[in-house]
Amino acid sequence: MNVFFVCGAPKSGTTWLQRILDAHPEVCCSGEGHFVERFTGPLARVLNAYNTQLTVETEQVYEGEPVYKPVDQSELDELGRAFIMRRLTSRAEPGVHWVGDKTPRYTHQLPMLNRLFPQSRLINIVRDPRDVAVSRMGHSRRIGLTQVFTPGTQQNKEAIEAAITGWIEAVRLVDAFAHAHPGRVHELRYWELVEHPGESAQALFDFLGVSTDPAIIDQVVAATSFEALSGGRKPGQEDAQSFLRKGVPGDWREYLDPEGLAAIEAACGDLMRQKDLPSPRVRRRA
Repeated sequence: MNVFFVCGAPKSGTTWLQRILDAHPEVCCSGEGHFVERFTGPLARVLNAYNTQLTVETEQVYEGEPVYKPVDQSELDELGRAFIMRRLTSRAEPGVHWVGDKTPRYTHQLPMLNRLFPQSRLINIVRDPRDVAVSRMGHSRRIGLTQVFTPGTQQNKEAIEAAITGWIEAVRLVDAFAHAHPGRVHELRYWELVEHPGESAQALFDFLGVSTDPAIIDQVVAATSFEALSGGRKPGQEDAQSFLRKGVPGDWREYLDPEGLAAIEAACGDLMRQKDLPSPRVRRRA
């Protein structure tokens, strides 16, 4: 079974991308497995403690002649790989050729994933960092930070700073991985999914080598449109309490104050231009 991982800066559209992948009959994409930080990392700490205790017992009981050898990296990787594969394939139905998981934080864990799955593919989504900041604010408001959209407040400043830091780190880490592993990374932009969903889906499935039959592409696009996923809302119709808040590029124009906007553009401007951001539609409106 082929394996892929989906990542991107938080609030860049990774969940939507997961839904698109999972809608293809030959692909199974689950989400938020957090396999490195919640399993292989803690497992390494457990096994390190186990090895330490083995050493103590070898010295105290067996006079330095070990009965069991310490657990080495290859055994740890074998345990981690088996667990992850079992989780990835748990939802896979007959006919599925690719299994994957979406966790935004994988941007920071690519070396570990690469060691466990050296033939795996990576799918990364990049969104305009100004929209990322606003989307993070919307999520913060949903969980009770009532002042996050108020310019100058501590909540507002912290949300913008977190968006800047998270976006820059994610972009640079994935770029470095793509440079070191040519052909294994497919990168797409949020605005491309919005403005050209069929073409974006076809390129995505071409990358995985699964069917790009027009009927399948049309079915995927219809099943994962903003309207279908949001329960009938059109893109741009906001629901502040929904995870799918608004679904349009360029939303930052309505929410970012000049100070916040200047901070993002100063920190992210060069990378934004490298990544062809914002969308042509938003650029025309500028």
